[in-house]
Amino acid sequence: MTRTAYVTGSTGFLGTNIVECLLEQGWNVIALRRRSSNTRDLDRMKVAQVEGDVTDIESLRRTMPEKVDAVFHVAADTAMWSKANERQNRINIDGTRNVVQVALEKKIGRLIHTSSIGAFGNIHGPVIDEQTPSTAMESKINYYRSKYLAEQEVFDGIKRGLDAVILNPAQIVGPYDYNYTPLMFDTIKKGGMLAVPKGSTVCGHVKDYARAHVAAFEKGRTGERYLLGGVHATYGELFQSIGRIVNKKTPTAAFPAWLMSAIAVVMDQVSVFTNKEPLLCSEKVILLNNPVRISSKKAERELGFTTCSLDEMFRDCYEWMKTVGLA
Repeated sequence: MTRTAYVTGSTGFLGTNIVECLLEQGWNVIALRRRSSNTRDLDRMKVAQVEGDVTDIESLRRTMPEKVDAVFHVAADTAMWSKANERQNRINIDGTRNVVQVALEKKIGRLIHTSSIGAFGNIHGPVIDEQTPSTAMESKINYYRSKYLAEQEVFDGIKRGLDAVILNPAQIVGPYDYNYTPLMFDTIKKGGMLAVPKGSTVCGHVKDYARAHVAAFEKGRTGERYLLGGVHATYGELFQSIGRIVNKKTPTAAFPAWLMSAIAVVMDQVSVFTNKEPLLCSEKVILLNNPVRISSKKAERELGFTTCSLDEMFRDCYEWMKTVGLA
């Protein structure tokens, strides 16, 4: 029997890849989208598009089918800008509460909730795994706090009888990213990257993350978190990978944290007048100077998660960028 999935955040970077993965595996997909969403990618896929918003609980009640096999809750606001905090909390926390409530009412089969490694906060030193205590509520980054609190909404739903699994992806690389990765490619191609932040990150291919989400429906254990990591890399190594693809030399000099902070303060103040998220703000300074290490052993063992090299991730993304006129 063909399974049916209801997907929030279906027009986003990860959401579009999850929809594509579900279709490849023979699922029927109901894709929730906002009226203002760009549906350029969904329109070419055989999905049922329904209009609604996770912040509007009645739209979820209207569009989520009774006893649907799976709900993939991917919708999130990933802004790193204090001016967006109120909107971010409404989407990430209140939106998740709404999805959980309606999933319980509709008696759905299983909820797969997309959280973030950010839900663990700013972890310095040790490798993060599922048992690492979260420091998110102590973080100055609202996105981290909001994703932690969203998880608590899911755990509350589990206590009320919801079958749910939580996935915590790290930095995502690959096709359908119209924002972050194309900006890095463009900056490096133009020689605009002058120094390297001191932090490090963990990257995974978006298609591998999408497959892990579908595997979580099949193999994940109720109430469990699964960290999705991949390749640990300094920002210097990340820039070098992009540089190799576009044949541009990348910087090796360290970007002093104090200077980044000073620039961020200025950009924060300018953003008050432009009402646009700045390229560099205080929250991003914290992120870019934070060393991150993640263990994906649990996801590897239980969900069969694997990912590829940094160069393969960025090359796949770049090839896709060329097809949509971003490179």
